Amino acid sequence: MTDSAPIDDSVCTDATGRQIVLSTHELASTERRVLWADTLDATYCEMDVDWRDGMSPFEAELAVRPYGKLTMSLVKADPHTVVRTPAMIASDPNDDYLLCLITHGSVALLQNGREAVLEQGAFAILDATAPFVVDGVTEFEQVVVRAPRELLDARLPPYTMHDVTGAGFSGRAGMGRIVSRLLVELATTSDPLSTRSAASVADSALDLLVATIGDTAPASNSTRRVHHQDFQSVQRMMERYLHDPDHTTTEISAELGMSVRYIHKLFSAAGTTPRTWLYELRLDRARTQLLTTDLTVAEISEHVGFRDVSHFSRAFRRRFGASPAQFRRISTATQSSTRPGAVARPDAQS
Repeated sequence: MTDSAPIDDSVCTDATGRQIVLSTHELASTERRVLWADTLDATYCEMDVDWRDGMSPFEAELAVRPYGKLTMSLVKADPHTVVRTPAMIASDPNDDYLLCLITHGSVALLQNGREAVLEQGAFAILDATAPFVVDGVTEFEQVVVRAPRELLDARLPPYTMHDVTGAGFSGRAGMGRIVSRLLVELATTSDPLSTRSAASVADSALDLLVATIGDTAPASNSTRRVHHQDFQSVQRMMERYLHDPDHTTTEISAELGMSVRYIHKLFSAAGTTPRTWLYELRLDRARTQLLTTDLTVAEISEHVGFRDVSHFSRAFRRRFGASPAQFRRISTATQSSTRPGAVARPDAQS
């Protein structure tokens, strides 16, 4: 899966930075469904699309706007259904969260045995690592917020997110109303924001969403809460020593007053190991530094705790499909080709 949708020759970027990724209005009827399905795949995750009436005209439009690490989309479409299956999850290991907020019409969502019917301001959160169904019952409009998993997992226990995915949140009162109005405003505003302001707004929106989830999520027992706090303490300590490849789990356990066995149990409950988690963090941090700094590959390798640059380059290529230098070059070229006023090639990839 790509980090942003493929853009065809009709793409334009307005003054706010919002991209009209696809509008079917000017397309031949035979192209509309195929291109819409491809655009949804590239913008969110691999999904199958189904139409109740395959013969009727289909109209849809999708516009995307980045806010820091969040991506906000405004979707307008005739009735259709999207499905993410276990097979799709296996072939597309995207683990983002998708928040779907309905501004017009009616949409039914199903995930983790929970079903929510959303209308006017209501929203629900979907987890791309689990199967789901989104059924546009009527012609509808929605705001979709794509959030990298780590942004919410850093703010909430993983079990809390599992408890709320697929459940509906009302947009008519309380914190749900505040979050709903803010997200709609961010997705539809015509006011451009600086990169720094957009990132700050995204963080604030996430904090409000977390408060909303906290108000409605099932109360966690004290043991789970303590384990989550301990898990976060270990993660923070590992991040502090990210640059040091010789700092061991044993040393961290001594500094935190925990046993090594207990630390391994904390990571096991999250579906990973300390070594795997740290390895992935190093590569993710390297990816960020390649995109946001002018540090050399060797400097980045040292900053994220690899013993030598050759090992770092091999590990990075296995994870991201390109060497660090190639990744930076491709990303820089892609950003240049999709800057405001530029038109990207139909097969542009991020």
